[in-house]
Amino acid sequence: MNRPVPALVALLLLMDVTGALISIGTGLSPTLLDALGSEARLSAPLPMMIVQAVLAFGTTRRHRGVAAVSAGLLAIAGVLAFVSGFYDGGYDDPRLTASLRLFQIALVGAHLAMGVFSGVRVVQVLRA
Repeated sequence: MNRPVPALVALLLLMDVTGALISIGTGLSPTLLDALGSEARLSAPLPMMIVQAVLAFGTTRRHRGVAAVSAGLLAIAGVLAFVSGFYDGGYDDPRLTASLRLFQIALVGAHLAMGVFSGVRVVQVLRA
C-alpha cells in the first residue's frame, strides 16, 4: 500500500509542468523559469518539485526511518502548499481567469490529497 504517494506525486509533477505551460501560454508568466519559480501561480516551484520526487521515492523504501520521514515531510508539504497561497498572493491574483482559478484549485486539491495519503503512509510505516 505504498504506491498511492508516488502516484500522486507523479500526477502533481505532471500538473505542475502543465500549469507552467498554461502560465506561459496565457501570459501569466513570461518564461518557463518564471512559471516554475517563486511567483508561480499554476505550479509548484521547481525546487519543491524536485524535493517531492525524491521524498516520494523515499516513501517506498523498506527502511522504516526513511519511509516515515519522507512521508511525514510530504504530508507537511501538502499542507504548506495550501497555506502558502494565502500568504504569497496566489489565491487573490486578479490575473487568474475562472478557468485558471479552477486549475489552481485542482492543483492545490491534489497537494492536499498528497498530504493526506502521505500522512496515512506515516501511520502505516510506524505500525509495521
